[in-house]
Amino acid sequence: MLPLSQTTGYAVRALRCLQEPGGHPVLVEEVAEYTGIPRSYLSKLIHKLAKRGLVVARRGHHGGVVLARPSTEITLEDLSEAIDGVAWRKRCLMGLLGCTDHTPCVLHEFWHETLEQILARLRSVSLADLAQNPDPGVERFRTDHGLLNRKYPAVEERMHAGVN
Repeated sequence: MLPLSQTTGYAVRALRCLQEPGGHPVLVEEVAEYTGIPRSYLSKLIHKLAKRGLVVARRGHHGGVVLARPSTEITLEDLSEAIDGVAWRKRCLMGLLGCTDHTPCVLHEFWHETLEQILARLRSVSLADLAQNPDPGVERFRTDHGLLNRKYPAVEERMHAGVN
């Protein structure tokens, strides 16, 4: 029912490899190598995320990519909007072109109620929360790049603060 694309999944995997704002920039090629995301596809994805203010990408000798905001402040809704847009929210669940608020289909009200629940959930899940789900490529990247001790920095900070 919820059309989060494979590209949104790629964005989650790639962003989990990046350091928090102010951290060391990471090369797109390295992220692609560890995650298995095609390099050219990932480059376009990073460009799209940079335009939406989710990452900062720099070219040149000390170039690379870092998160533009803390991982606790980047939500699944942010990623979904950046990648897939918002047009899917207005579509009829059954794909009926004539379904509107004025001429609703039999599932119209259900879809609006469900959509609000979905959006609330997407807003409540941050990139930091997603770090709790193991991903071998991401974990290997983080280990090989000296991030082993702080595997899930934003989650650790919240746990030390007593926040769940």
